[in-house]
Amino acid sequence: MNFFVLIILLFFVVVPIGQAIAKAIETKAAREALPKEPEQAGRLEELEQQVLYLVEQVEGIQENQDFLTRLLENRPASIPPAHSEEEVT
Repeated sequence: MNFFVLIILLFFVVVPIGQAIAKAIETKAAREALPKEPEQAGRLEELEQQVLYLVEQVEGIQENQDFLTRLLENRPASIPPAHSEEEVT
């Protein structure tokens, strides 16, 4: 019984605390590694903003894809699929 409590404590308490500490160390190291020249810092900031914009766009595409997948999965069998271009001509 004590073994299971130890495993649960390890996974739900110790691991997240260790991850938080590692992230804090990584963030501090990243801040210290930033370029000191203002021109480089400005370019780096612009690059970070562009990457964040791309991340948001990709997340939006993923949400749209998930929605369409759910929509197609939940489509009743009585509704025939849309006509392809070959059938229309």
